[in-house]
Amino acid sequence: MEGEQYCIDILKQIAAVQASLSKVAHALADSHMKHGVREAIEASKGEAKVDELLETLKYLKHF
Repeated sequence: MEGEQYCIDILKQIAAVQASLSKVAHALADSHMKHGVREAIEASKGEAKVDELLETLKYLKHF
């Protein structure tokens, strides 16, 4: 690596960033389910919103 930074330190920083992004992703999914999906269900459009959410969660499977 350039700059002679210790690889382990860089890996620890990457892990910290990944953990932070994971928390943000979970918070967004939680909020979406509590508000967006609930509102869609109340408006009789829940099935489409749930399908959309399930499709999106495929991309977040590693979080």
